[in-house]
Amino acid sequence: MGYVGKDIIHEGCGLPLTPDRVWEKVPHSVRKGINKAERNGVIIKKVKGTPEDIEVLKGMWYDPEDPNMPTHLTEKEFMFIAYYDENPIGSVILLPVGNHLFLNNLAGSRDGKKLHIQDYLLWHCVNYFENSEYKYIDVGVSYRPSLYKFFTKWKIESYPIIFNAPDVKVPISDIPFAADLYHRDYDFTNWEDGYKVLADLTGVKELTFVPGEEYAKNICGEEGQDFTDVFPNIPKEKLGWVNLEKIFNVQFGTIVIGKAIDDAEMWNSYGCLDVFKRRFILTVIQEEIKKLDAIKKIREENHQILEDYFGFEDIKPEKLYNEGKEIKSYYYFKHERNDRYHLVLDNFEIKHVYFENEGVIGLPIHQNLTKWQLEYIYGTFRGVLNLCSEWTHTDVYGDYKN
Repeated sequence: MGYVGKDIIHEGCGLPLTPDRVWEKVPHSVRKGINKAERNGVIIKKVKGTPEDIEVLKGMWYDPEDPNMPTHLTEKEFMFIAYYDENPIGSVILLPVGNHLFLNNLAGSRDGKKLHIQDYLLWHCVNYFENSEYKYIDVGVSYRPSLYKFFTKWKIESYPIIFNAPDVKVPISDIPFAADLYHRDYDFTNWEDGYKVLADLTGVKELTFVPGEEYAKNICGEEGQDFTDVFPNIPKEKLGWVNLEKIFNVQFGTIVIGKAIDDAEMWNSYGCLDVFKRRFILTVIQEEIKKLDAIKKIREENHQILEDYFGFEDIKPEKLYNEGKEIKSYYYFKHERNDRYHLVLDNFEIKHVYFENEGVIGLPIHQNLTKWQLEYIYGTFRGVLNLCSEWTHTDVYGDYKN
């Protein structure tokens, strides 16, 4: 098999179904070509997409044996054929995907290309679907320069997209610990003040550090509750825990709420005493606590960034999953392709949560994510949304053109 690639972020091309805006934005050369086709009396007809119609398209397609070519279309799919002097000179197939139409095929004969038939077909579709249920045509993306050059003529809007996980991945965690911010240049003398800072903020004095959440669950038993998402508004006289790793830039540590355990009991009864982690984290947390308001603000901003990205597809956040939470950790959304997207995220090493029965995925939004990482996350979703991600690679290429 030849080189495939498609493992770097690229820009997809969106064509809104608003003729006035499109006409204003497309290059002069496109408008000129459209006018030429009109002057020459090119006629475009909507067809059913029968096997006979598909054969017409195959006669113009770069690979007549393309296994990804549809054999026929359903009633919900769209095909148009362009005619000049009663001879077919171009064709287009559009397939519905959510709120948009995916440009599955666009071809022109040799005579059709002289009349800029591919541009004329796209322009016809913009007008045809102007008042439809669809928002835009996904012209798509190509890693072949000549084809992408054609696509960009119609790139009125753009979106990030990536299809394949690279060999050297961009792992994205769902917790905020950033290794590049790690250091050990602390004075541990007053480490116990970490307890005081937490007690002052939460109003709870009975606090105990444990190395991780699983130890807190064991100590609290069935009556224990996870208070991480509501921190620092901890219910009084309740037993539970706060996982510091999920909120702050710390490598480990959970605080048991409502129970003060001395070292002897921690060692003898629970077997998870770690005095060195304790003094380290309770020292670090004294500075991290000061950033809490900023942490919540950045997470809200990151949530909005993903909300805006997914809003391009009219996908709304599942607000119920963040209801009542002081600190948001994920952007939750539901989509019919999330069963596949979940596996793609695993392959890209992007941490997330997945509720299989509900079809809901939660994407990370913590404070140490950059805007480029958020773009990367959405780009992986667009790779799943793009129908050509399901195509069979053929190793059939046209000649390279500058």
